Amino acid sequence: MTHLFSPSSAGCRKRSGEAGFVLVFALVILVVVTMLGLWALNTSTMENMIAGNEQVYEQKFNIAEGGIYTEAGKIGYSTVSWYTITDTNQLKQVLVPPLGSAAYDPGRDIANENLPASVADILPGDATRWPRENLVGNYTPGNTEMDYSYLVTYLYPDTPPKGYSATEFSNYKYQINSHRDIDIEAGGGKVGVKNSL
Repeated sequence: MTHLFSPSSAGCRKRSGEAGFVLVFALVILVVVTMLGLWALNTSTMENMIAGNEQVYEQKFNIAEGGIYTEAGKIGYSTVSWYTITDTNQLKQVLVPPLGSAAYDPGRDIANENLPASVADILPGDATRWPRENLVGNYTPGNTEMDYSYLVTYLYPDTPPKGYSATEFSNYKYQINSHRDIDIEAGGGKVGVKNSL
């Protein structure tokens, strides 16, 4: 009688070189998949941080830009006396509220060592000494969320736009700087009677 399954037949022999191969292969695949998952997690965390930083930058930029438009809207109105030019031939005049007044720093946010003693102490590149304002008029101590620093400078008289008499009118040029951790500069003009604002 012959045995169909003998331990010495070729189909049932153990192969000594492949013992545990499937387990090792599964562990390697598991490590690779885990590494890919960690990489994807780190990438998404980094993207969230970048998006958050971009949002903060945009908010600061918008506050500074709003400051420029706010101050530009005040030029030429008698209610804001410090923007009135008495001598249009005095070029590059820094126009600020009275030093030390409530209009200069309504929220009392400027540190004492940065308070300017004179207009000459107010420099275009140093926003720590510029006047302060709040976009929404909230001057509660400690609430600086919508605060910005600004500097308005009268530059020079220029030719008026088309349609205005060049002998009677002038286009008075201004530069407005605004700062909220970001510096923004804009320029513009106000048409007015020549040699009189």
